[in-house]
Amino acid sequence: MRITYETHYRSSRKDGRHTATMAAFLERLRQTAPSLTVPDNEDPDTFLKWRESLKQKVFALLRLDVLLKECENQPLPKQLSTVQRDGYRVEKWEFYPDSFSAVRFLALIPDTASPDSPVPGVMCFPGSIFSKEFLAGEPLLDKPVCRFEKYPERNRMALHIVRNGMAVFAFDPLSIAECALDIEAPANYGSTARTQLCHGLIQNGFSYFGLSVAQKLCALDFIKTLPFIDTNKLAVSGHSLGCDDAMYIALLRDEIKAVVFNDMVCDERHRYFSTTEYEEDKMCNHIGNWHEIPGSFQYYTRPDILAALAPKYLALNEGGAQIYLDKIQKAYSLFGKEDRLLITHYPKYQNADTRSKQYEPPAFGLSDAAYLAFTNTDAPDHSFRAEPSVRLLNLAFK
Repeated sequence: MRITYETHYRSSRKDGRHTATMAAFLERLRQTAPSLTVPDNEDPDTFLKWRESLKQKVFALLRLDVLLKECENQPLPKQLSTVQRDGYRVEKWEFYPDSFSAVRFLALIPDTASPDSPVPGVMCFPGSIFSKEFLAGEPLLDKPVCRFEKYPERNRMALHIVRNGMAVFAFDPLSIAECALDIEAPANYGSTARTQLCHGLIQNGFSYFGLSVAQKLCALDFIKTLPFIDTNKLAVSGHSLGCDDAMYIALLRDEIKAVVFNDMVCDERHRYFSTTEYEEDKMCNHIGNWHEIPGSFQYYTRPDILAALAPKYLALNEGGAQIYLDKIQKAYSLFGKEDRLLITHYPKYQNADTRSKQYEPPAFGLSDAAYLAFTNTDAPDHSFRAEPSVRLLNLAFK
């Protein structure tokens, strides 16, 4: 059956009510705005007070009060191996963010880095099924859930950055690659177990991003102790799923000075209620329950978080709908720091004439493909963009 707004979601009652619970809930979302969206007031003091309220709400929704408490009094991280490459070395480390986990990451350290000549440090978070080894250009681990490759020359995020003289710290996504159960068929790459993990996290009052951000914040505290890192020059870089880790960490930690956001800018709340045209078997939330943070729709969306990062250095590498980009640009203009915001569109949409002419997003009647077109997203070309990323980091760190 083909689901459509006219057939299934439009009310035919004189009072405008809906007998279908799903239709009623979508209409509720359409008619209520998130309570912590960016304020229209152009007063910097109002903006800063709003940002502090947003930070406190994000901290609470991610349950970081509980998760970061577990990071305390854990054993020190251990270095497991090191190998020399051309111009840098790769160290493998293991750290302990709670009493149950052993989480591994790679450190790519330029030969020029030393206590006498510290370098910037950049934390790198991959897309949903890429491994840290893939990001680093290292041999992939011989496990089914560690072998995924796509656009290898583009997506080796950590390798691109270390070759520009910065120390890089590359992580696996939760439940993927070395964090996986190793139960998946090769074409699945860990998503079945990750779905099950997220069901349990949500039932326990947590979320994928809460756990992921907490672990990365524990790692950040360790990274800041390394003598060859310039703690005044710290950045985060995310691709796809990893973008949420990057933006939340940058919001919560003042020491993060620069952010690379390698995804399109969209309003995930609006996408949820405006996408009403699909086949019956496509109704499920196909982007995965690992994106869900209980309660977040009430308060904010991605453009709000990104606007709150002003005036940190920020690269938005895959554009988005202009209405969302305007919200972020306005925040940077408020501080007179427009030069710190670097917006790059997909190659398909680099020419402004090729982008969507629709400014206000439709409240209903979109297919998923139509929403992607509205946000100027060329999904098959989704990948890490090295040139604007390195340009932004060099701008931030001179």
